[in-house]
Amino acid sequence: MIQEAIDAVTDGVVIVDGTSRIIYLNEAYTRILDVKKEKVMHRLLTEIEPGAMILDTLADHKPRLRQFVEVKSRGKKIMVNITPIFRNQIFLGAVSVFKDITEITLAQRELERSRRLSHSIFKAISNDEKILPPEFSHIIGEDPCFVRSLKMAEIVAPTDATVLIEGESGTGKEVFVQAIRSLSGKRSKPFVSMNCSAIPETLIESELFGYEAGSFTGAARGGKPGKFELADGGTIFLDEIGEMPLFMQSKLLRVLQSGEIQKIGSDRVKKVNVRVIAATNRNLKKMVETGNFREDLYFRLNTFKILIPPLRQRKEDIMLLAEYFLQKFAAKYHKTLSFSPGAALVLQENPWLGNVRQLESCIEYAVIMATKSHIEADDLPEEYRHAAVATPASEVPVAELAVPLAPIEEEFGLKKDIQQVEKEKMREALVATQGNKTRAMKLLGISRRTFYKKYKLYGFTD
Repeated sequence: MIQEAIDAVTDGVVIVDGTSRIIYLNEAYTRILDVKKEKVMHRLLTEIEPGAMILDTLADHKPRLRQFVEVKSRGKKIMVNITPIFRNQIFLGAVSVFKDITEITLAQRELERSRRLSHSIFKAISNDEKILPPEFSHIIGEDPCFVRSLKMAEIVAPTDATVLIEGESGTGKEVFVQAIRSLSGKRSKPFVSMNCSAIPETLIESELFGYEAGSFTGAARGGKPGKFELADGGTIFLDEIGEMPLFMQSKLLRVLQSGEIQKIGSDRVKKVNVRVIAATNRNLKKMVETGNFREDLYFRLNTFKILIPPLRQRKEDIMLLAEYFLQKFAAKYHKTLSFSPGAALVLQENPWLGNVRQLESCIEYAVIMATKSHIEADDLPEEYRHAAVATPASEVPVAELAVPLAPIEEEFGLKKDIQQVEKEKMREALVATQGNKTRAMKLLGISRRTFYKKYKLYGFTD
């Protein structure tokens, strides 16, 4: 994925090891310097270009940033950023990121963009996955897969590459989009968002590309610009791209390939410079297989894909997010609260099919319901308590308690499974508290009334 990211950027990138051997270069490198990849790959740079500036970095291990070099043999001027690569304080080589500035005016924004790119690649190669830029500091999560997704977003953000973000509803795709935009070179330019599932099929073309005056009945006087025209020079975010009708997918593909739009009712085309970020909660690859999504559009959007894992696969992040939402809503409702062990257990074991958005709603409900200094399991919505999937019960002999368990009436389906989970949890609590019911109900985080009701239901006896 890192290689795909490097290949997607418009800046030339070359990576050499400590001996000056070229171990990687991207397509932009071959285009800018007009060389064939197979002729230089794995060769020593000392043999190909003895005077290359990157050789100085190999010698003294120092970076060289914002250096201007004239390639006389190619008649080009380039701006170079060279960064040494270290891992565990061991020098590995260097990465050079350069831009062809022959026909453009060098601006501070471009300097910063190139510098951020070289630093992002350097950090990715160093495999220091937990260091993220300040622009990502508001995103909560320590799960390795989630952090890896954040790193991919950081790498691609400074480029103009098309990004596809896949993830279930409620995982935070919009948060990723805004984080990418905050590091983009187009961050000060227009940002336009459109939810493809919220626009009727009959209107989606006019929304995307606009229309001329009088092009159809009810058209606004003077016409109307489309989303792509409004986003010219900046970024367009196409949410729920999987819901776009097939007839519009071909039109979108033409825009992505040519950078040209044509308004409804117009015979003229207009060039636009727009970065596209798309998101979906559907599996586009499977949609291609079933004929519900164009394969060529999928490949075009799939230039750089970021997959956000669902919350149920990020167990260690559940309580991090829960604590964040607790502080947020406790401040909103002027309360001072914490989670009881029982409530925390329910939160950690819930499958959270609605992901982060569902967890946020659950915590707000619990904060409103809480009447004590801490949130009990009973303060959570009932469906969350019953949906929690328990961890395997420990094998503690019940005979030690002299509390025989009577068999429960045979049932089938979800209710039986839930009751079995509750019974095992009560048994564990009674074992842990040596049969003390008051301590057991506190450990479970349930009320006295609920405890004795289930105590009798599951056949526990004094």
